[in-house]
Formats: sequence, structure tokens, C-alpha cells
Amino acid sequence: MQVHNKKKLFFSFLFLAFFTPDAAFCANQKELKTADSLFAIARYPEAQTLYKKNFSLTEKNSQVLLLKLAFLAEKTNNYTDCLFFLSKLALVQPSRHLFEKMDKLAKEQNLSGYEFDDYNYFIIFYRKYGDYIPILLLTLGTYIVVIMVTKTRRKEPILQIHKVSIIVYLLALLGILNVPSLYQTCIIVNENTFLRDEPSSAAGVVDRVGKGHKLTIIGSVDHWDRVIWNNRIVYIRKSDLWNI
Repeated sequence: MQVHNKKKLFFSFLFLAFFTPDAAFCANQKELKTADSLFAIARYPEAQTLYKKNFSLTEKNSQVLLLKLAFLAEKTNNYTDCLFFLSKLALVQPSRHLFEKMDKLAKEQNLSGYEFDDYNYFIIFYRKYGDYIPILLLTLGTYIVVIMVTKTRRKEPILQIHKVSIIVYLLALLGILNVPSLYQTCIIVNENTFLRDEPSSAAGVVDRVGKGHKLTIIGSVDHWDRVIWNNRIVYIRKSDLWNI
């Protein structure tokens, strides 16, 4: 099963390498070429070192680089890194296949937070067509406002339901425009990580978990992130997390 998964990931890498436009932060191109040469002759540890050196936690990375890093991490059974790099890739190149791959890999390792549900499907749709949705909604909103202004000038009555509809529309538009900022996720990177009920080292421990689990961040307090774990709000140290 593992061999089959790796083959699928490797062929996905080949597809991205040849057909995906690549815009990323300014990495050391000489080192990346050296890493590519090492990768091609299966000198994976040396290639991985150079790829990681040219990976940025804060800036946009090459899609091919992310998939190579995921492939190398899976090859060494480092599933936390593999899922992290695949999650970063999903931010810029979301696809059903990619989410299903993460979901399957996470289930095999008993990791939570990677379930492919309706919300993730919405995120795929939004990230693919997100640039067009606000334009469409703004155009529709402009049309509605023009109609209402025209009716007002002509002293025609405006139904109450139409007034309510425009308010609901504006609230929905505001929500959709803020989807990216509301969807912040992270991965636990340290073993024996404590989840607490308050943002303090002296607070009670809700649970102790291993690395690899994916969480949704809903806020932060000093050196702590407020996250959701098993439908409960808990706190975890930022140093125990990698933000996706």
C-alpha cells in the first residue's frame, strides 16, 4: 500500500513539474539545480537537505519544491513533514485528489484534522474561483443598488423583503471576502504536546497528543494559540506548531 501511495505522489510530482506554472520566493537557483540533480540519481538525503534549506515558512514556495519535499518526507516515514508540505501545497494548488491523499495518509497514521468534508470541498472551490466570486457578487450588488435607487427616485415602493435581502447579501459578501483570514490551520510538530484549558503553563491539561495532528486556529493570546480539539476550545504553545 505504501509503495502504491508513493508512486501516485511521485507521478503527481511529474505532472506538476512539467505542467504547473511556478512563481515563488527567490530561492537559491544554483542550490535547487544541484538538489534536482541529486534527486534524479536518488541521492535523496542530500537533495532533501538542499530543498529544506530553500524552503520558506513565511513566503510562497514553488509547488514542485513542496511536492518533492512531501515525497522525500514520506519516503523516510516522516509523515508530519509530509502532511505539512502537502497542506502548504493545498493552499496554492487545491484539488480533491490532494485532500483525499492527505485524508488517507492521516488515517493510516491515526492523525486527525485532515478529513475531506464539505468544508474542505468549499475551500477547494473558493481557492480555485475565489478571484471571480467577489467580482460576481459585487456586480450583482451594484445591480440591486441601482434598481433600488431608481425605484426611490421614481417614488416607487420598495418591499421590506427587498431591504432585508440587500442586508443579508452584504453580510454574506463580507463573510466570503474574509474566508481566507478565517481559515488558519496548523500542525503539531512536537511529541507529547499539552493542550490546556487556559493560556498558561499552570492551567489544567485537557489532553496530551503526539505530533502530526492538524488543528484550526481561532485566535491567540501571547505565546499561545487558541485552537479546536475534539469540538472543544483549548490552548497550545505556538512553539509546538507550524502554521500552514
